[in-house]
Amino acid sequence: MKSILKNTIFLLCIAAPLHLAKAQQIEQYIDEEYQVENVFGIVKATNGGLISGFYFRHSNYLGNQNLSHWAIELVNIKHPREAKETTFTGSSFVYGKSNYLVSLRPTYGRERILFKKAPQQGARITGLVAVGPTIGMEIPYYIEISQNRKEQYDPDNAQHARPFILGTAGPFRGLGETSFVLGGHAKASLTFETNSTKRRVFGIEVGFTVDAYTRKIDILPLADNKSVFTAAFLAIYFGNRN
Repeated sequence: MKSILKNTIFLLCIAAPLHLAKAQQIEQYIDEEYQVENVFGIVKATNGGLISGFYFRHSNYLGNQNLSHWAIELVNIKHPREAKETTFTGSSFVYGKSNYLVSLRPTYGRERILFKKAPQQGARITGLVAVGPTIGMEIPYYIEISQNRKEQYDPDNAQHARPFILGTAGPFRGLGETSFVLGGHAKASLTFETNSTKRRVFGIEVGFTVDAYTRKIDILPLADNKSVFTAAFLAIYFGNRN
């Protein structure tokens, strides 16, 4: 994911001069004006898993290549020191992990069409900025130990040492004990569409996010936990326009 960071910075640097050149050939572009856009996205972030989360975004066309949007996003955030281990039974777990962090992000933002897609060629590129509150869900991480016991990992419990852990008890075990932590987030990104039409949408989005909570999130009790999380991300999205 380090390459996402470098590529995004490069694209942001070249966007401004290319936008000026676009004005001289506007008549060659197709009419992409529309009223409403709805898309679903699958996210891979540098501080998440293989699939870090999902989002839904609803956009309204304001005219003059500008859009407003609201969105809802659900993502899993990991501590940078998390590492999976495998037990003698073949099960896996994250040693030292006491809580999951799942972030729910209601978002409001603005979007600018930087480049329209020419007929049969080119890419439609937009720039987005968004902010909103964050609801952090601190969900207990349960492990399975001897005698089929399932308990939240506790570094002070001698029975939770590595040799006694048989695996994880599953991601839903501690849902009923979730602690909620309020915060806020901000996001900046670029989208790229090459196969989209006036009615169907398919593209990728790359950018950065920052989440800030009102207290530290206790993901790994023995590590340096924090209240602010930053990440680069890549998302694939699809949907429709009307």
